Amino acid sequence: MKIKILRNIVGASNKEGSHSKMYVQGTVFTPVQDWEIKLAHQFMEANAAQEIKVTEPKETKKRARTSTGHYKADDPSTPDVNEAWETVTDEK
Repeated sequence: MKIKILRNIVGASNKEGSHSKMYVQGTVFTPVQDWEIKLAHQFMEANAAQEIKVTEPKETKKRARTSTGHYKADDPSTPDVNEAWETVTDEK
């Protein structure tokens, strides 16, 4: 979970809540511990922050093609490599 601060807001800076700090507009806050996650939810409920959705790039395999667009064949002389398939990273 990542949180983007939408406006300046004061919040706790430790688990006990005995210290506070200014969370500045435009910064990205990554809560890790339970108290940070609760703080992030409080910021979102107060409309002072919003969650940033992060998607990891996904790797898939697809058939390899020659320069003319035909499918490539696997080379039997290289048993540890399959030239007929290539790995593609789908970034969204």
